[in-house]
Amino acid sequence: LYGEEFHTYTQTQKKFIQNNLGTIHKITQNTLTRNGYPEVAIRTRQQGTNIVSFYLHPNGDMSDLKLKRPIGHQALDQNTLEVIRTAYKEYPLPNKKTKIIFYVKYSIY
Repeated sequence: LYGEEFHTYTQTQKKFIQNNLGTIHKITQNTLTRNGYPEVAIRTRQQGTNIVSFYLHPNGDMSDLKLKRPIGHQALDQNTLEVIRTAYKEYPLPNKKTKIIFYVKYSIY
C-alpha cells in the first residue's frame, strides 16, 4: 500500500509501521464490529474495501484522514471515516508524525 513512498520515511517511521500496523488494523476492525454494519448497506447488500490514510502524531492527534480508495457506497465510505475517528484514540503512538495506510473491508456473509 505504501509503495515507493515507504522508502522516503525515516527508520523510526518505518519501524513504527512495521511493528504497529497490524495492531492499528485490528483495533479498527474491532471498532467496526462494535459500531455495526450500516443498516442501509445491509438492506442493499453493499460490500467492498476502502483504503484509508492519515497521519498519527506523537501527542495522540490524527490529521489528514482521507479515503485513498473509496468503495463508492456513501454509507460504507462515511462509516469508515467515522470508525477511524473513533478508533484512533486507542492506536499506539509513534515517536514522530507517521503516515498510516491500510484496508478497511466490508463483507456480508
